[in-house]
Amino acid sequence: MRLPILSLVLLSGLLLSLTPPARAAGKSRAAAKASDSDYKKIPAQNWSLTSKGFGMVFKNRNVELESTEPNRFFPASVAFALGKIDQDGHFLMLKCSSSSNDCIAQRDILEERIVYVTLLEVVPTPKVTKDLLYDARTWELTPLGYKYMEILRKRYPDLLTRLGKLVGAAFAGRS
Repeated sequence: MRLPILSLVLLSGLLLSLTPPARAAGKSRAAAKASDSDYKKIPAQNWSLTSKGFGMVFKNRNVELESTEPNRFFPASVAFALGKIDQDGHFLMLKCSSSSNDCIAQRDILEERIVYVTLLEVVPTPKVTKDLLYDARTWELTPLGYKYMEILRKRYPDLLTRLGKLVGAAFAGRS
């Protein structure tokens, strides 16, 4: 008897957390239609749930990064997970046979990819499968993946700050 009651309570709590954000007064009809279509692509987030999922997937991505073969992400490069955030704010290292400036730029690109792909992995995308958002081998976002990231940036103007906190929490041992 307790199991059905508990499942109903959990389901109702989940449904309440997924309610759409309230519309601002004075929005034009065209703006409302645009935001409605974006809402259908990516529903509003429960950030508590998103942070838990992000932490787990991010840790798995770092393990995958550690066991990856050379040249997977960029030619003439090998990627390593640091397991922490270093004094410069980076969480991975890239060894390249090319110039150090190219290698630093590629490291920054790869760090961005791992964060964005992890977020897209845990964010519900009802109409699109995850393989259409990014390349599973190189973690490079597709044009559709960039579009979805832009939708998230518009909906959450502080998205980069939130992502920074999620990465920090993943390394702090809590998700």
